[in-house]
Amino acid sequence: MTRPSVTDRSDWVPVGNTANTEYRAKKGAPDILIVLPEAGLRDDAASARMNMAFQTDYSERLGRPCAVVVLLGSLTSQDSEARRIYATGMQPGRFFAASLVVTNPLSRAIGSFFLGLSRPSVPTKMFPDFDKAIAWAESQRPRPADAVQA
Repeated sequence: MTRPSVTDRSDWVPVGNTANTEYRAKKGAPDILIVLPEAGLRDDAASARMNMAFQTDYSERLGRPCAVVVLLGSLTSQDSEARRIYATGMQPGRFFAASLVVTNPLSRAIGSFFLGLSRPSVPTKMFPDFDKAIAWAESQRPRPADAVQA
């Protein structure tokens, strides 16, 4: 499996990376964090801790909750501990939504397991492409009066 081409996304700006994931934000909307795991990633507890720490730190640096738009199509597996770490780490004070981009049957299964078994604390949905995933995440953005103060 390979990651869909993101080089032509001039509306995404690099904001950092971990050992196995690249992070970008939507230009003009830094609270939309795009999560691009490396192709073939087997997401386990160590990977999840590292990536959840990056995402939480990003939200803290931003000073307000953000949404994550995660390309599940790059994963080859995700274990139960990784699912638990993401589900418990996605706290409403730091995150307002999670969009899961599923581009193949395996990623749809991984997303279904996450949604069905983990019960995330923030609104979470699966989408077949980035544009729909980002649009939905933006629709979940809290209005300024509703934003949780850090």
